[in-house]
Parts: sequence; structure tokens; C-alpha cells
Amino acid sequence: MPTLPRLAAAVTFALAAQAVLAADPPPNPPPATSQFKDIDAHEQVRLMGRGVNIIGYDPFWRDGAEGNYKDEHFAKIKAAGFSTVRAVLFAFRALDARNRLDPKWLNRVDWVVATARKHGLNVIIDEHDFEDCSKDAAACLPRLKAVWGQLAARYRNEPNTVVFELLNEPHGQFDAATWNASFPQVLAVMRETNPTRNVIIGGVRWNSRDTLKDLQLPAADKHIIATFHYYDPFPFTHQGASWADEPIRSTTGIRFGKPAELARIDADFAAVKAWSDASGRPVFLGEFGAYDKGAMDDRVLWTATVARTAEKYGFAWAYWQFSSDFVLYDFKRNDFVRPILKALVPETR
Repeated sequence: MPTLPRLAAAVTFALAAQAVLAADPPPNPPPATSQFKDIDAHEQVRLMGRGVNIIGYDPFWRDGAEGNYKDEHFAKIKAAGFSTVRAVLFAFRALDARNRLDPKWLNRVDWVVATARKHGLNVIIDEHDFEDCSKDAAACLPRLKAVWGQLAARYRNEPNTVVFELLNEPHGQFDAATWNASFPQVLAVMRETNPTRNVIIGGVRWNSRDTLKDLQLPAADKHIIATFHYYDPFPFTHQGASWADEPIRSTTGIRFGKPAELARIDADFAAVKAWSDASGRPVFLGEFGAYDKGAMDDRVLWTATVARTAEKYGFAWAYWQFSSDFVLYDFKRNDFVRPILKALVPETR
């Protein structure tokens, strides 16, 4: 018979184990039979419409942590007027020594995909290990291929509302030449199980619009969507951000709204549209946002201008981001940041 201290310790351990298990969603396995039907990449972009980046930096991914995202938040995203979520995944941290993805981590991804689908949302599975990859491109490539070999096979039966994004914001060691030599190898792995699913691929320098022209996309593969990210003017959108370089990190009070600044956004997007028309590739604006330290009126103007200009030129878009920073939704108040929401979806009440 255990002593009282040992019994108490056993009860404490059992409760702690239950808490860890409680943090994991129930199984939501992908479909056992194929629900996929081919869809043209341009039509896919049209249906993606307005979107938002979700869940990447949430405690949801940590064992035993109480994540913020619930079923209700996907419902709220849909009800607010969004059609797409871009699920930000850091898959490398879930790999073991043999480059196998952790089953518990995969179960959480399953829940994200299944919950987005449940609420009628397109879901982009975005591999977001851009920092690791850009520091060591040679070490990144086999891990990236391993991740997509497993994710692509796992989600091969999902409908075409599930889209893959090969890698967020290549930069650093991924210069144009290295990236053009590398991404086709990862794409080939994806195509083994998903020969016609649409895949999102962007250029180097953090998915800069200026590097779209350097992308050497395979001419025979028509199921590719090009992406770029937009944070210009950077001193405005990143003022006060701890990760920005000086003097931007220590500077606040930068305003936005001069006619020349508004015109620049249109000119930048017109250039992307010209590239899209010439290349025949549809475009997804995967990230844009103005950091929380800027004046709200200016952030609203900038956000609305970017969103409306993207729509003017036929780009789907996803705001950065639902939570964490650049915040669209305040988990403490359990409500949207209404000025930002109305800038993104002007018909929102």
C-alpha cells in the first residue's frame, strides 16, 4: 500500500498527465479517400479572396500549454468575411533525428485543417521555417523535402480548398540562384502525391515583389500560385518593432497618408500585376500589416489601401496576423480589433 506522500505524488502526476492530454485536440484524421478535384490556379486565387494568417506563434503548439485558438475563432473568421486562413507552421521543430514528424504535432495540424474546413474556409499549409533555411540552405533542403514528403502524403485526399505553400520568405543563403536550384526539388516531392494541387511559391529577399521576375517556375506546371509580401514603407509599418534594425526599432510617431505614399502602393501593385499578366501566374499577397506601435488612424488607412489595391489587381490576400502582433483579434477581450477589421472587410459592422 503506498504511503500518503507517494499517493499524493501519484495523484499529482496523473492530474498533470491529464492536463497535457487535455491540451491536445481529439483525432481529426484526413479523409481516407480522395476528395480532391483539379482547380485552375487563377480560379483558386479568386476563391481564396480575403484571408488572415493564424496560429503560428500561439502556445497551441507547446506540449501542455493552453492554446488560445478554439473552434469558435474559426467560426468568427468566417463570419467576419474572410474566406481563407494561412496556417503558419514551424515543422522543423517537430522533426526527430530521422526527420520524422512528431505524431502529436501532426494531430494538431490535422485539427487546424479540419476545423478550417468545417467552417468553410480555404486553408493554406505554410511551411514557415524561413530563418533556419536562410541561415543554412544546404541543411534546410533535406529537412524541407522530408517535411513536405510527409505533409503532402498526409493531406493528399483533402479537397482543393487545401493549398500548400512551399516555404515562407526565403532570404540569406537562399539567393535567387540557390532558390531556383532548390525549390524544384521540394516541389517534385510534393508532386509525387499531389500532382495537380495548387502550390504557392515566392521569390527571395523575404518574398519581395522585386524578385518575382527572378523566379524560374516550371513552365509545364500550371498549378503554381506566385506570392509576395508587402510592408512598405517599412519605417512606418515596423516602427517600434523589437526585431527591426535601428533606427526603426527605437522610432515611433512615423505617420502615413501622403498622396505620394498612397500612389506608391498602387504603382508597386501595378508592377506585380504586369509581371502576373506576362508570366501567366496568379498572385497571392501572403502577408501585409502595420505594427501596433503606429497611430491607429494611419494603420487603418494603410491597411485598407493595401487590401483594396490588392483586390483591384485581382490578388488574393492574407493579413498578418490574427493574433500575437499586428493583431486583428484580441484574445483578452475575445473580440476583433474593430478598426483593423473594418479596414480589411469594410462591410463589417
